[in-house]
This record gives sequence, structure tokens and C-alpha cells, in this order.
Amino acid sequence: MDTKNIGLRNIEVADTRISYIDGQKGKLIYRGYDVLDLTKNSNFEETCYLLLHDELPTSDEYVDFKTELVDARIIPKQMQINMGNWRKDADPMDVLQAFVAAFGGYYDEEFSTKEASYSRAVNLIAKVPTIVSSWHRIRNNKKIIDPDSDLGHAANFLYMLNGEKPDLEMEKIFDICLILHADHTLNASTFAARQVASTRAHMYSAASAAVG
Repeated sequence: MDTKNIGLRNIEVADTRISYIDGQKGKLIYRGYDVLDLTKNSNFEETCYLLLHDELPTSDEYVDFKTELVDARIIPKQMQINMGNWRKDADPMDVLQAFVAAFGGYYDEEFSTKEASYSRAVNLIAKVPTIVSSWHRIRNNKKIIDPDSDLGHAANFLYMLNGEKPDLEMEKIFDICLILHADHTLNASTFAARQVASTRAHMYSAASAAVG
């Protein structure tokens, strides 16, 4: 009887220098840096810069990048109004997928330039926590909390979710979680995103496919 291998196990799809995983040895590498070193000596914002630019930022580059992320946290009020029209029992991942795709209708960056792709990447990093926290508050009949520009990425995410500024220990724990999930080579979501991006769809559509 003939059998078919319908999965992607052991099939090479692409080469990458961004990250490397060795599950047997418990190794996760981002751009040549062991993720354990990053969790001890870095933070999520700096790790994002590393993944985007292939190098850690200088002090000035770090400050500029953090400012970019902070400035990009706000999502259009109309998006939050639209969220209020969804069923409260809607799956949060469905909501996230829909509103990530909707960014394409709100932000009209030039399509094919490197700068436009970078702008979309910053938007996704900065705005996804605002979508997630907004929906969490709406579905629990609580007032939406706007981003706090004085807080780092992890602390602001927790603040928008819970309405309380986290202590340093909680902020660090969540920051480590974000670093550990920042990139996982070619998993299913990344493969889906690459397939959509290969059709020349914009990054928001590709990211939405990854969420789904």
C-alpha cells in the first residue's frame, strides 16, 4: 500500500540566520546570542532590535527604538469601538487575527520598501499588546486602559491588562516570557506567514495568517 508524507517533517523549506533551536540540547539562539544570556542581560525591546537589525543596539539606538515602540502603541479608537460589537465569548485569537489584518486599512505605508516593512514590524510589536488588552477589558466589561508611555513594553502590557502597574519582579518575569517567545525559527505560524507574504500580501495579512 502506498503512503504519503503529507506533513513537513524533515523537509527543508528555508535557511535562516535569525534563530536556531536544538530541542534535544535545550538551546535557543537569536542572531548568535544564547537566549538565556538575553534573558539575564537584555530585555524584550533590545531583543526585538537584535532580531530586526542583526545586532544589538548602541545606547542611542536603544533609546530611539524604545521611543518608536512607545509612539506606536496607540490603536485607532474606531478599532476599539468595533471590538465592542463582537460577542463577548469570541475567541481572543479570532479577535487578534481580525484586527491585525485590519491594520492594513488604517496604515497606508508605501508597499514594497524596506522602510515600510520596518514600520509595519514596529507597529505589530507595539500595537498587538493594545489589541489583546483592549479585548480582554471589553470581554470582561471593564474600561479600556490606554498605554502608559512611562512604562516599558512588558510592564505596559501588564498594566493595560490588569489596571495595575506591576512590581519589578513581575515585570521581569513577563519580559523573560516575551523574549523566550520572540522567535522560534520555522514553526507552523511562521510558515503560514511566509506563504502569505510570498504572494506579495502586506505584512499585516501575513501576520494575521500566522495568528490563525
